[in-house]
Amino acid sequence: MKDFFLIVNPTAAGGRVEKTWNKKIVPKIDSKFNYDFEFTTRIGHALELAEQKANEGYKVICAVGGDGTANEVINGVLKAEKKSIFSAFTVGTGNDIPTTFGIPEGDIDAIIESLINGQDKKFDVGYCVNADRYFGGVASMGFDAEVADRSNKGTKRFSGTVNYQRAVLTTLLKFKPYDIIIEPNTGQPVTGKRMLVAIGNGKRYGGGMHICPEADPKDNLFHGTTLKKVSRFALIRLLSLVYDGKHLTHPAVETFEGNIIKVDSPEKKCLYQVDGEILGFLPETFVTKPNFLTVRVPDPWISYTETWKKKLNQKKK
Repeated sequence: MKDFFLIVNPTAAGGRVEKTWNKKIVPKIDSKFNYDFEFTTRIGHALELAEQKANEGYKVICAVGGDGTANEVINGVLKAEKKSIFSAFTVGTGNDIPTTFGIPEGDIDAIIESLINGQDKKFDVGYCVNADRYFGGVASMGFDAEVADRSNKGTKRFSGTVNYQRAVLTTLLKFKPYDIIIEPNTGQPVTGKRMLVAIGNGKRYGGGMHICPEADPKDNLFHGTTLKKVSRFALIRLLSLVYDGKHLTHPAVETFEGNIIKVDSPEKKCLYQVDGEILGFLPETFVTKPNFLTVRVPDPWISYTETWKKKLNQKKK
């Protein structure tokens, strides 16, 4: 039995992951460590493989793909009877989940080094009670969930990035706010018409948009962001600010926190998603699971918060 099992999504990033695997990853890891691997063939396959291989006794289950692959692998690892360690090669269109835990973004050599000589660190994850689904990054509902749904259903003639951009434009033209009820177990309920609601275990979603910039996967707490009704032009402007987390100063943006958060939209069906995967319609109860996932990270470990602040300071200079 080998220590490492790698789950490769060859269609991730518009099919680029298969090329990256063959040309950039395999030639480097073949001489570094022993491993087994398998390509996924359908939605849900990575989850099944991760649960199966964890129960077979593999020590580290590694996702090779984007956030969809990472989410499935995390769910498989956590639902297995035997607990394995999670890791990932950040080679997808979006790499928000692995970077939340401090796995290097896009640096294959650094990831290999962390797999061999890294440390195993425990992190919080979110859990959706009704859907029985874990998430590492962000759960959201409203505008961005509709964008994720349209993007996931986009034609395969276009790359993931192009599909996402097309989905944003289409959703902008058709979107109407929802009457939302947010009930955190700490603080007062938040109600009224909302463009979106995001509940962050981590800061990022959508390929680097810092929708919940105060979130930290080691503080045993969700940090939420919600947007009141604004014009389409204001929404476009706000979306551009989200990459640096500057949207929190806008008067239409509210924040909330809690380790149990109930969300509902009683007047109209509202989709929700976690880590880019559509799970269905509200209501849903989101629960923090403290120190629930073990992740193989670099040694020494640098938190994503520290890395992100350093990048922001460099931009200012």
